[in-house]
Amino acid sequence: MKRNEEFDALSASAYYDRVLSGSSEAVYYLLKRRLGKALKAVHELHGFGLSDDFEDTLDDYFLYLYDSGHQPFGIVGNIQNKRTFFGWTVSTYRHFLLNRAKEEFKRKALLRQVCLSSREEEGGLTNETMILFLATAIAYADQQFKARNLFVFYRMLLSFLDHSKAIPQEAMAHALDMQPVTYRVCTKRQKDRFLEFILYQEAGTTLDLDAPHGLMRDRIVNEFERLYDLLMEFYNKALDAIPNAQAVQSLRLRYGKGDGMMHEGKPSYGYINSLNIKLLYPRIKDYLDVSG
Repeated sequence: MKRNEEFDALSASAYYDRVLSGSSEAVYYLLKRRLGKALKAVHELHGFGLSDDFEDTLDDYFLYLYDSGHQPFGIVGNIQNKRTFFGWTVSTYRHFLLNRAKEEFKRKALLRQVCLSSREEEGGLTNETMILFLATAIAYADQQFKARNLFVFYRMLLSFLDHSKAIPQEAMAHALDMQPVTYRVCTKRQKDRFLEFILYQEAGTTLDLDAPHGLMRDRIVNEFERLYDLLMEFYNKALDAIPNAQAVQSLRLRYGKGDGMMHEGKPSYGYINSLNIKLLYPRIKDYLDVSG
């Protein structure tokens, strides 16, 4: 039996048990396919205040379910009658959308302003402004993201600088004790959020940094010629903060082959000084703006 047919054949009670086993694949299929029409109808009723479209919001809901508990999808264990699991999933999505709409009303207006304003063309920004926007966005991400997401964020940036030596995503997902689909969704959402941090600034919004991250931003600005080295430093700090650090380190050693510790990337695009910002800035925005 094909996997899709297997999932289609599961009852709500059986699906509940599969989700509690930590099956990201089962949850992703449930949201995207089996309950897709019902969830889209909910989105059309309650998601009108959101900046994100249905697919992006559904990805965020997937991550919300994954992270809501002491184990993946632990929140599902609170359901008193597991036969109501499908109905609970749809109802919880409605509450998720309503909360998101309250939080993101301002963001929607800002992003619309960015899209309509002609002054947001990269050619109209000075080198100094582009460096400041990137430095601030990196520091703000460091301030906002949880430990695992922060590690994925820095790995994403390092892989952008040189994807040719990036460790395969499936191998990294395994080292992080995540299923590949969860890792892919997590990476995409970190890209989406980082792009938003850049766009906020282009729209004239100030990202509020606490004192340590204000110093972090200033350091990136002042040492922009060492951007890759700085990202690698931040990456290693983020790695130390996650429970799976040892497994990731072992993976890097294995992929390093005889050359020592494997880096997820190395600077090969030639961004060796701030004069390259006119190349880096639009390229990283294009990279972040690709779906999937």
